[in-house]
Amino acid sequence: MTARLPLLLTIFPAYQAWDLYQLVANGATYHVLTEAAATVAFLAVLYLVIRDRRRAAREFDELASSAKVTERASQERNDDARQTTRDFLLSMQKQFDAWKLTPSEKDVALMLVKGLSLDEIARLRESGSKTVRQHATNVYAKAKLEGRHQLAAYFLEDLLVGAPAVR
Repeated sequence: MTARLPLLLTIFPAYQAWDLYQLVANGATYHVLTEAAATVAFLAVLYLVIRDRRRAAREFDELASSAKVTERASQERNDDARQTTRDFLLSMQKQFDAWKLTPSEKDVALMLVKGLSLDEIARLRESGSKTVRQHATNVYAKAKLEGRHQLAAYFLEDLLVGAPAVR
């Protein structure tokens, strides 16, 4: 429809002009006036349609531009969040190193901070519950903490005030 619009908008005024010429040549004054009024009305409607289409196109471009800005801002926030998470995990790993945790103890400690139960950790690590319990006990002893709540609080508290201090 949009591709045919310019053709239709060209043909109608041309036909109207030819029709007016025929009427003027034959002297039908009343009919000339009604045809002239119809042509003026058509041109007014045509102007309004073109104006509204241009405004709609402009508003669409503004909306598309706004959507791109919003998408970029969202992507930047996501990138910042990913970087913050990487930084937090890196600081946790540094603290685990400072506590001299073994790789298995580090793995268990991370899952404890995430809130997993000992049974869930055992299933994920494909190891026994007693082994995981022993790793957790070792983590608490090396960190000089009394349990999983203090371990989680140690890192989560630092999220609110800054990077964790290495003990």
